[in-house]
Amino acid sequence: MPKMMVVAQPRNGGAVTVRSFIPHRAHAPIGVLGAISVATACLIEGSPAADVATVPKGRRKLMSVEHPTGETSCVMEVDESGAVASAAMLRTARKLMDGVIFA
Repeated sequence: MPKMMVVAQPRNGGAVTVRSFIPHRAHAPIGVLGAISVATACLIEGSPAADVATVPKGRRKLMSVEHPTGETSCVMEVDESGAVASAAMLRTARKLMDGVIFA
């Protein structure tokens, strides 16, 4: 199933802003594969993502992929030639729901 991404300059201090289309409709959040793919594309010189991205310096890069529901943090490492050597997700706990139960 193709997963198309539209990329733009970051709006909130991240590396890049993205909107995903899976397969024919826009989705507000972004999945793990999509976020890692976009972060990787940001590191490929001459790619459309690299042209709009703000990429941190250094071999280990914490890259925030912004999307309509927030952001997804990717930890990217590059080798001496600048090629991606590893990619990981940075996850944090978040509150999913709040409520009161009456018995």
